[in-house]
Amino acid sequence: MKSSYKTDKTRPGPGRSDRSTRASGERELRGRGSRYAYSRRSRYARRRGFAVVTMVACFLLVGFLLVDLLGSEGDIQRGVRIGDVDVGGMSKDEARGAVERNASETFEEISFGTGPDAVSMNAEDLGVRVNTDAAANEAYAVGRGGLFEKIGSYFGTTQVDLEAGYDREAAQATVDRIAGDFNREPKDATFTVADSGDVVVQEAKNGRMLDEQATLANLEGALQNMSGRVPLAEGPAPEPEITTAEIQKSKPEQVIGEYQTDFRWDSNPNRKENMKLAAGAVDNTVVKPGEVFSFNELAAELDYKEAKTFSNGGVGIDNGGGLCQVSSTLYMAAQYAGLEIVEREPHYAVLPYIKPGFDATVWFGDEYGNGAIDVRFKNTTEAPILIREWVDDEGFLNAQILGQPTGKKVQMTTEKIFEDTTRGIRWDTYKKVTENGEVTYDDMIHTYTYSYNPPPPEDGPHYDTSAPRVAGWDDPGNTTGWAEVPE
Repeated sequence: MKSSYKTDKTRPGPGRSDRSTRASGERELRGRGSRYAYSRRSRYARRRGFAVVTMVACFLLVGFLLVDLLGSEGDIQRGVRIGDVDVGGMSKDEARGAVERNASETFEEISFGTGPDAVSMNAEDLGVRVNTDAAANEAYAVGRGGLFEKIGSYFGTTQVDLEAGYDREAAQATVDRIAGDFNREPKDATFTVADSGDVVVQEAKNGRMLDEQATLANLEGALQNMSGRVPLAEGPAPEPEITTAEIQKSKPEQVIGEYQTDFRWDSNPNRKENMKLAAGAVDNTVVKPGEVFSFNELAAELDYKEAKTFSNGGVGIDNGGGLCQVSSTLYMAAQYAGLEIVEREPHYAVLPYIKPGFDATVWFGDEYGNGAIDVRFKNTTEAPILIREWVDDEGFLNAQILGQPTGKKVQMTTEKIFEDTTRGIRWDTYKKVTENGEVTYDDMIHTYTYSYNPPPPEDGPHYDTSAPRVAGWDDPGNTTGWAEVPE
């Protein structure tokens, strides 16, 4: 019987081998693996090529460096500077020359300070000298310690300081001269009286002091840094003794003493000019608490004209006529202010413009050894006082003492005790002081016997005179005036 079974060639089975299938699969796997292996070999080749290129570049760079380094054994390494000068690649002589040229330009002129305080001078005057040999040798030594030191210096920058010296005595003398112009004394706060009569406070100002040692140190630093500019070092500012706040608190706001005399009794214009000169010298003078005012210190050095004087035991004509009226008027203002009178001398004879006992003579001394006579008084108040004295347009000489209220009230009287042609004329002067309503002093302060004035010299100049309008006294004998004009 024949079997009806047929072999299916499309399916595996007992009657068919699978070798063809395996062979086909193996070929497929073998093809895919070949492509992967090729990709790995390609990347490896590229990395190997880059490494080779890098190695070749490094070898070339090292070669160039070695050629550069070994080929410049006699030159300074690159990247080396002396001060502001790049000396890389130069020989020592070339570096020395370059630095000397730079130093010559830099130190051609040394400038101390800036602005209005600037002072310039030639470097030779300070004895400035630069050690270029040492700097060139130090620059040449950079990178000479081996290959690695050479390579390190090649890629870095090395700064070599330039040593510069100077003549210390010359520099000190220079700084001393600069300090003379730089230093400024402090200014105490003070006050003046305006034309309107208002007291104007002038503020205190600190002084200025040059720190000479610090300025010399700045000179050294400038030379080391190859700079011709030297900053001025300012020390602590000297402070004023009297501050603006103190003056504001104690400024004189009240007249504490005043007096007035007449100068029109004498028609000589020189007398008026002399009084203006002397009064102007003492006007607006500030006297601190405890200080002593001196008339002669302010009025002695002026250029006075000739006018009538009451001196040397009589009446005469001399330079400075009229000054005693200025000093006497101020003396009485100080008395009424309650100040301490340190020095006062009466005149030889009575005067037409002020009562006896109220006068105060002044004399600047002479070449014959006659000593000076001054008017001095002390500020015994607790605040500064301001002295004012001036000649007004109405013919009066005015003196005022301004200060803080003291609570004092002063009364001055003078009395003639006797008048005798043999003994003279005696006057006693009294002073009464009341403080806050209580009398603290009431007594005679001095007594003096005046002489009669001799007649004026016949050959002297004569001017019209008249009785003073204030603070004077009648002189029936007319011995102090030159009322009669010679025919």
